Amino acid sequence: MPIITSHTSLAETVVQYMKTKQGSRDRFSAQLEKNLSKTNGENTQGVFDEAAGQMDPVRAGAVSDLIIRLCDKILSSEPELMRQLSAGETEADTLASLLRQMIEQESVEIAVSKNEIFDQVYAFLFGYGPLQTFVDDDTISDIDGNAPDEFTVTREGVREKAMLAFPDVRSYELFCRLVIIRNGGVINENDTHCRVSDPARHLRINVTVPPRSIRYATISIRKHRRQAYSLDDLHRLGMIDLTLKELMMRLAADRNTVLFCGKGAAGKTTVLRTFINQMPSLERILIAESDSEIYPAKPCCLLQKIKKAHEGGRMVTLRDIISDGLTMSLDSYCIGEIVGHEALEFLHAAFSGHRCLATIHAESAADALDRLVSLARYASNSESDAMLHKMAGKCLDYVFFMKAFKVDHVIRMKQYDQEKQQYEYETIWQKSQYAPADPPSGQSSGQMVPGA
Repeated sequence: MPIITSHTSLAETVVQYMKTKQGSRDRFSAQLEKNLSKTNGENTQGVFDEAAGQMDPVRAGAVSDLIIRLCDKILSSEPELMRQLSAGETEADTLASLLRQMIEQESVEIAVSKNEIFDQVYAFLFGYGPLQTFVDDDTISDIDGNAPDEFTVTREGVREKAMLAFPDVRSYELFCRLVIIRNGGVINENDTHCRVSDPARHLRINVTVPPRSIRYATISIRKHRRQAYSLDDLHRLGMIDLTLKELMMRLAADRNTVLFCGKGAAGKTTVLRTFINQMPSLERILIAESDSEIYPAKPCCLLQKIKKAHEGGRMVTLRDIISDGLTMSLDSYCIGEIVGHEALEFLHAAFSGHRCLATIHAESAADALDRLVSLARYASNSESDAMLHKMAGKCLDYVFFMKAFKVDHVIRMKQYDQEKQQYEYETIWQKSQYAPADPPSGQSSGQMVPGA
């Protein structure tokens, strides 16, 4: 297994990546290097073994230890500065000044210039290190780490072992913390879990640290393609057939409310993004999310996200966004991912007469209604079970079930029968039998949500 043997080699990998970037971060790097160079005239002579072309192991170890100490200090003492720098909200010389002070306080004789120390600190703080190759690979949707030497990736719906490892526990846990902090999150021994997004790279990042994590920190990175698949792409990849492609085109044009369900990494958000981009260009849709994941290419999209307590100022909840949207001349809502109270907001938005779209975890299309109403029940303070069933039965039109990065089956909702206390639906498409898009009304129906 290839091991990242030091922060030096990790930094060199990321520096090569960062050199390809343009814009503000190039200017940021140049300004910091200029500021640092004003205070030193050292060179790196003697650090590398010229005959072997490698850094002397003893000095490499000293550099590695220094880099991790500096990064640790910066993350511990200036988390808000990290967020501002990553977002381009503050000047570069703030970090340059801080680094100068820290380097002087360290007083370590390692014969390495401040410029080189800065390069490695910057690369570690703002890159994805040994994960960068996987971040750049469009065939990979998930990168998951359970330990410094235990990583997997999900490629087109199939999980596989990733051949990489961090040099030690300390560097791995520091890396997990910094990707949260620089994206505006809070993670420490009291706040032991945090979820953030990196919009520039279309990433959603979950990290847990001890004591919540028993052994090591864990990191889960969900990647979304920079350019969403088209319906033709989904057909080429075998995610849909031609009959289903025609059905999705019709549903997107006809303002139907659609729920996409399945297990984690089944392809729900991938298909939802494609569906949104297929909708009429002038249809005005508000996309409300906890963390950015949709990244639509369609015009007339309003992108909003909730504001969490640790972000300062007045919190903005999903309910605030849905309620305010009623005054924004909207045609549709997209709630993003339903994992809790979002279920009730989805029903409220759909019951207001708007088309609504969302994803939800479920074992089948039929089970998605059980889960939707169950989650809404927990969040509701006033709606009865009967009302929640009525709202779901009246508002929801279609449910797509995803399995192993393919659409497995699709159902069309008919109604909620209050007398029988069950939902009636039609299975209009199955992977095993390509049923017509609109079967006769006599096709089988079944119970979806049992009565309370």
